[in-house]
Amino acid sequence: MSAGAVKIFSLKLKSKPKEILKVEKFLDSVNSFIHLGKTQLHNVLVATTEAVNNAIAHGNLRDPKKNVILVCKATKSSVEIRVNDEGKGVAENNLPDPLDEKNLLRENGRGIFLMRHLMDSVKFICHESGCEVIMKLRKRKKGG
Repeated sequence: MSAGAVKIFSLKLKSKPKEILKVEKFLDSVNSFIHLGKTQLHNVLVATTEAVNNAIAHGNLRDPKKNVILVCKATKSSVEIRVNDEGKGVAENNLPDPLDEKNLLRENGRGIFLMRHLMDSVKFICHESGCEVIMKLRKRKKGG
């Protein structure tokens, strides 16, 4: 394959929490193309799992008739992951700060925070048919 080769991977999930278990195998297939280091692969797995969980629980409200679609565009030097749901979205700027003392012991509310800290960029787009989170990560040289 040429240095500029792009490979597209996709996965369709029902809005059931157990579907999250399919994300790791999906990302393993993506990584067989891009060959991320252990730390970066872990970061992508955590961020993607959080995005899928949010799409299932908050976007689609666990409605098994609704789907979550993962589309991953991989090159040898970067990966872009799009997670689409069929929900109305969340006002990301109105989310409580998970590092605020009153929120430290909460069991939820850290997903978007984690995505932003583990990936190079995270963007949210909502439209009539649902919402999409777009996460990007550049492949690091050895050790990443």
